[in-house]
Parts: sequence; C-alpha cells; structure tokens
Amino acid sequence: MTFAAVGTAIGTTALGGALAVGAGVATVGSIYSGEKARSAQKKASKKQERQARLQSARDAMSQVRQQRIAQAQIMQGASTQGTQSSSAAQGGYSSIGALTSGNMQFLNQMNSMNSQISGLMRTSQRYAGQASTYGGIANLGLAASGMMDKPSDTGEG
Repeated sequence: MTFAAVGTAIGTTALGGALAVGAGVATVGSIYSGEKARSAQKKASKKQERQARLQSARDAMSQVRQQRIAQAQIMQGASTQGTQSSSAAQGGYSSIGALTSGNMQFLNQMNSMNSQISGLMRTSQRYAGQASTYGGIANLGLAASGMMDKPSDTGEG
C-alpha cells in the first residue's frame, strides 16, 4: 500500500466516523428536543383543560343567575297581579328550574367529554413521543452500524 492509499483510507475512515458521530449527535439532539416539545405540549394541554373547566364554571354560574332572575320576574309579575299561588305562576317557576337543570346537565356532560378528550390527546402525545424516541434510537443505531460495517481499504488488489 502506498502512502497516498493509506492517507486516503485514513481520511475516508475519519470522514465516515465523523459523519456517523455527527449523525449520532443530531439524533440525540432530535430526541432531546422532541422530549422538550412534548413536555411543553403537555403543559399547554393541561392549561387548556383548566381554562375549559373555569369557563364551564362561569357558564354554570350564569345559568343559575339567569334562572334566579327569570323566577324572580315570574314571582314579581304574579305578586303584582295577585296570582302567586296560581298554577300558571307555579308552573312557570318550575319550568324555569327544570330548564336550568337540563342546561346544567349538558354543561356537566361537556366537561366530562372535554376531560376525556384531553386525556386521549395526552395519551396520543405520549405514544407519538415514544415513536419519535425509538425512531431516533434506531437512526443512532443505523449510524453506528454504518460506521462499523465500512470495509477498510487494505490496498490489496
């Protein structure tokens, strides 16, 4: 083997090793960045779920407030007309209570579904993160095996 051939073999091996190390560093960086992104996404998801719960609580308070106002208006009108104990006044009063109860049940169902959706999204993010991590590890393994499987130039032939 000539000195030029040895120099070329060493240069090729060094370049291949440097590329494999570079690919490995990039893969590790990608895995790390992916984990950071998933962590931030998880925090954002929890904040959105809390925001939805707060909005729902505000909606529930609004429903109760509207119920009380409507029932007070019915009682005020019935009192003014002297028909507080009439079936029309009592029925209207009860009807508003039933309507509010139905609206509250709807809000509770929406809260439950939003919580389930958030949980499923977190699960999805976790699995996507695992897939990304395993893909990165596979790429790192491929880069390392590519570095090992390179035939060396012995100068024979």
